Amino acid sequence: MAKVRWGVIGAAGIADKRTIPEGIMPAANSELAAIMSLPDTGAEQLAEKYGGVPWFTEVETMLDGVKLDACYIASPPHVHLEHVQACAERGIHVLCEKPLDITVQGAEKISQICEEAGVKLGIGLMMPFHHLSVEARRLVEEGVLGKIVSARAQFGFDYPPMEGAFRQVKELHRGGAFMDVGNHGVALLEFLLGAHVESVTAMMANVVHEYEGVEDSLIAVLRFDNGALGIVDTYFSTAAARNLLEINGAERTLIAQGILSQTPDGVLQVVATDEGAVEYLRIVSDERNVYTAEIEGFAEAVLNDTAPPIPGEEGVWSQRVVEAVYQSAESGRMVKVADV
Repeated sequence: MAKVRWGVIGAAGIADKRTIPEGIMPAANSELAAIMSLPDTGAEQLAEKYGGVPWFTEVETMLDGVKLDACYIASPPHVHLEHVQACAERGIHVLCEKPLDITVQGAEKISQICEEAGVKLGIGLMMPFHHLSVEARRLVEEGVLGKIVSARAQFGFDYPPMEGAFRQVKELHRGGAFMDVGNHGVALLEFLLGAHVESVTAMMANVVHEYEGVEDSLIAVLRFDNGALGIVDTYFSTAAARNLLEINGAERTLIAQGILSQTPDGVLQVVATDEGAVEYLRIVSDERNVYTAEIEGFAEAVLNDTAPPIPGEEGVWSQRVVEAVYQSAESGRMVKVADV
């Protein structure tokens, strides 16, 4: 089987925690060819951990020194543009972690660069690959819930202030909890409902932690273009959030636990609301790994010259919705995504 040769830019953090060991290494159509991580972040040790692959501390040196088909970019988002451009100039396809950039303009520029260079751009939104996400979307499409009334996605955890944490600095990340994980919640709801966010109203606060200009808690109320309403609530300030997904239909309600996480387990339940919340059906996750599916899906697009499962334009759209959320939270007004 032909395999995509991957380089990784920003090999520490989520790349080392999840995407390399659970995504690239076990993917049937992929192989890890090189990694890059900044000096003093353990690049040599990471390379040894993953079979002794070549390691680098500079992006251009890796891209010029190793033959690569694709790069997974997991560097901080304020340098994504620089790193994507370096890949695109060399004809290397890009799977970039979200957020694509910290501004809408930056995200649009990244998309433009890849389009002009003729390289594929995929976005690291892995939750639609979860088994229960696939099943939830099927149930919505088949009308099992009836007309969709509302949906909610929660994603929260505790993230105390720490030195060097770029997600806690406005200059480097634009926002806090919502910029980091709220975009996961929005993208997941759009995927499940088959609809886009039309307008947003949001409130944010620092309830527990004080960072450098960003929030530790944010709640966004969404109106979708199919008429449904939604809530995405995100936190860097709670250690015990259940991170539930809920979709309320006119006939039945779907509740799932496990999708809004980094792990493949979970349970989906549909209850018949007109029968006193009697269980209608239950689906237990088959525990397919979302990172393996994400990598294999992008690699398949490279090998077959097809569109990535989650293409670049979705990353641009995601950033537009996120910006609308922050504009609403900062102004106290409802904001239409089309006006951002």
